[in-house]
Amino acid sequence: MKTRVTVETLTDEFNEAIELAKVTKNPSALTGAAIAKGKLHGLIIERKEAGAPGDFAGLQSADEVLALVRSELGDETAALLAKALGKQEEQPAEVVDDVARDESSTLQ
Repeated sequence: MKTRVTVETLTDEFNEAIELAKVTKNPSALTGAAIAKGKLHGLIIERKEAGAPGDFAGLQSADEVLALVRSELGDETAALLAKALGKQEEQPAEVVDDVARDESSTLQ
C-alpha cells in the first residue's frame, strides 16, 4: 500500500511536529519543523551564488560587473541587470525597452 504525499499531508505532519516540539519543550525540533513548513510553502527560498569563488574579485564598480556580464552572457542580460540596478546604459538601452514592452516575457 502506497501513501500519497501531498503538500497538505506534509503540512499536517509539520504541524504535528511543531505541536510535539512545543509539548516536549524542544526548540530545535520546533525550529526545524517550522523552517521545513516555510520551505514547503515557498516562504523560505534558499539562494545560492552562481560562479566560482573570485569570479567578481577585482571588479571595482557596477560598470565593471556589467562589462563582465555582457562579455559572458550577452547584451540582453547585461541590459536587464543594468535596469535592475537602476543604471541606464547607452548602447543596450533599447534592448531593455524591448524587453519591458514584451508582455509575454516573465522578466519584465
